[in-house]
Amino acid sequence: MAILTTGNTFSTGQQVLATSLNAAVNNAAFAGGAIDVATMQFLGTNDQIGIKDLGVTAAKIANLTITGAKIADATITPAKLSTGAPAWTATTLNVANSLDFALANSTATAGTYGRAATTGLITVTMTAHGMVTGNIALLDFSENAGVAATDGSYVITRIDDNSFTVVDTIASPTAIAAGTVVSRTNYYGNATIRGSGSVTGNLSVTGSATVTGALSVTEGEVKPLVRATAQATTSGTTKDFTSIPSWVKRITVMLSGVSSSGVSSIVIRIGSTAGGIESSGYLSHGVVIQGTGLGSTDQSTGFFVSGDLNASTYALSGSFTISNHSGNTWVFSGSARQATTRIIFGAGEKTITSGLLDRIRLTTVNGTDTFDAGSINIMYE
Repeated sequence: MAILTTGNTFSTGQQVLATSLNAAVNNAAFAGGAIDVATMQFLGTNDQIGIKDLGVTAAKIANLTITGAKIADATITPAKLSTGAPAWTATTLNVANSLDFALANSTATAGTYGRAATTGLITVTMTAHGMVTGNIALLDFSENAGVAATDGSYVITRIDDNSFTVVDTIASPTAIAAGTVVSRTNYYGNATIRGSGSVTGNLSVTGSATVTGALSVTEGEVKPLVRATAQATTSGTTKDFTSIPSWVKRITVMLSGVSSSGVSSIVIRIGSTAGGIESSGYLSHGVVIQGTGLGSTDQSTGFFVSGDLNASTYALSGSFTISNHSGNTWVFSGSARQATTRIIFGAGEKTITSGLLDRIRLTTVNGTDTFDAGSINIMYE
């Protein structure tokens, strides 16, 4: 079709005069449909053609075509950034204190997706995607019935090994049926802060975080310190705490009014999934102070917690700490009040013979006396 309409139409044999030729040129205009009015517009009195606001979409820009050399100095200003973007200023500090995400995988991976209407929640099925919540993935969505989710980079929320979710960047989108093709170009994993970083609010880390240099935190904000659920020591011959994580380096055992039905000494034992609770190899010693009297004893079947006379009138209240020295070697120390005239001190060492510590047990040396009062709990870190 014709792109221009002229200001003068010549007929066969007509003499070309200056006035008619000038009219043909000066009064020419673009024909209807020659301009993509969705993205282009006339400026002023049809003297110029310009791009409409929002006329350039992501679909119009080829991957990797916008390079630093194509962006003029000082053209990206804070006013050009979208709402919620960092308020960068033209200082070297903001360049130095940036957040770099490490490229974790650059192999294209195919999957399928579906999008919920209104909320824009996109659920992606991608076998063995390898990502965790917080990773940044570059996603390319295919169309379904002429509609596609918005291509781009998304912070993912992991559901399981084979699926994750993201939220579309457009408001109130239409639904897209599950099973539509999507491709992940790459994804980015761990982030590195260059310079100094400040977090306002909660910082959630999935995986590991490495700090080079000093880490300054508000007192009481270093976590985790995990407290287990207290167990009543009113029955049974043993009280166990299992599933202690492998990263634990210190365990605090707390006793409140604990006593047993007999006179056998109370001990704490440690163990692993591989070897179970171990009842030998402890280098443990305890001291009992009663009034002006002093007594002490070795204990090889567990960490020393109490001497004899564990009747209900000799209830134990106190705490004992088990700390990892190195490898599978753990050291022990602590104290407790026993009745009104006794105080107990214990210390020792034990190397677990098989596996990593993941359990502790409160019991008696003879293994038959039952607990009849009080409770026990642990904290670990």
